[in-house]
Amino acid sequence: MSETTATAEVKPRSLFRQRNFLLLFTGQTASLFGTQITFVAVPLTAVLLLHATPLEAGVLGALDMVPFLLFGLFVGVWLDRRARRPVIIAADVVRAAALAWIPIAHFLGVLTIAQLYVVVFVVGTMTVFFEVALQSYTPGLLGRDQVGSANGKMQVSDSAAQVAGPGAAGLLVSTLGAPAAIVVDTATYLLSVVTVAGLPADKAPEPQPEAKTLSVRASIREGFAVITRNPLLRSITTAAVTINLFAAMQLAVFFLYLVHIGIGAAQVGLVLAVGSVGALLGAVFGDRLTGRFGVGPMMITALVMPVAGYLILAAVNGNSAADVAAVAASSFIVQFGIPIFNMNIVSYRQIVTPDELLGRVVATSRTCILGAFSIGSLLGGAFGAAAGLRTTLLVAAGGTLVAALVLVFSPVRSARRLYDPSDGGDAAELVHSTPGEDQE
Repeated sequence: MSETTATAEVKPRSLFRQRNFLLLFTGQTASLFGTQITFVAVPLTAVLLLHATPLEAGVLGALDMVPFLLFGLFVGVWLDRRARRPVIIAADVVRAAALAWIPIAHFLGVLTIAQLYVVVFVVGTMTVFFEVALQSYTPGLLGRDQVGSANGKMQVSDSAAQVAGPGAAGLLVSTLGAPAAIVVDTATYLLSVVTVAGLPADKAPEPQPEAKTLSVRASIREGFAVITRNPLLRSITTAAVTINLFAAMQLAVFFLYLVHIGIGAAQVGLVLAVGSVGALLGAVFGDRLTGRFGVGPMMITALVMPVAGYLILAAVNGNSAADVAAVAASSFIVQFGIPIFNMNIVSYRQIVTPDELLGRVVATSRTCILGAFSIGSLLGGAFGAAAGLRTTLLVAAGGTLVAALVLVFSPVRSARRLYDPSDGGDAAELVHSTPGEDQE
């Protein structure tokens, strides 16, 4: 047995037996559930209490994503020059305070749609700081060899929140009212503050000597350069941008298509519930499947699954029980692969990127991906109007296949593990091996 194989077989202590991960997991899991409640409660506040028009509701939804496109790249540069834990705490405090204003203003009788706009924009902006800082802080907190497993467990929490959160939100809104339900999310942000405050303090990354004199614009370019220079990171990011572009096209016409073929609201709810279960199972078994079959093969499989799902959806023509079952199966297949792809791309980005560049790389990737999603939504609507809903689904399937082929024709195809402890901490590339090599 080689030294590398012997070292790889030494398994680290379970994350759930490590204090730092337990604190992080507890706070972020609660926050994820709280976010799902607000996702439902804020729009209902606008519609039920403030009688928002469709345009006002659309603006409210857009304001959640706009901050990343406006500030993401600059936040990445800023965070690569500062300690990340204080930023995580500050972002949660501001988000809690901003959301708390909604029930307070409602109680005082002064709540307006303009105030909701401000709250959503502030929360979205703080989320930019929070997400970039958290992804940059985690590798140093847990160790790069634990990042993949940690992201897998957090993906389970995220998927579970998406399954249970909307239902819990509906119950809270119906019993307490939408503004009062938002108080629950405020409490989860404060819990996150307490748990993160109990984690070890970090220091500002030590920049490379030449980086100290770089302008903001040059620092942003350096973030792009890190992605383009690394063949694996470049391939994974290109695939992520591509699949988000075409997933947004599909989502833009999804509900219109279901109505077009005669599927009713209750059946749509069933389809969404089945898809959420698929996402949860993908998150639960994703880490195990990746360990069994390898990082590269599972990432490619995770991108091929939506292709099959979109094609099944496009083949449905009616609203019989068999048709509804086919649509539900399509939703399950599509959603099952998403957490597997997400946890691997996030983990790899965290593992290979030097600490002093991690903020910029995370922000650059997220900005490109969200930008692609925004463009895809517009393209989906325009293409659906011009060429038809079914044709748009077929185009989305073809584009998603292109994303999978990007990985097939890259070194990712043969990648087996995210991290090998025998590298001594230098995880500049994914670990490759022959298909028959034991990966346990």
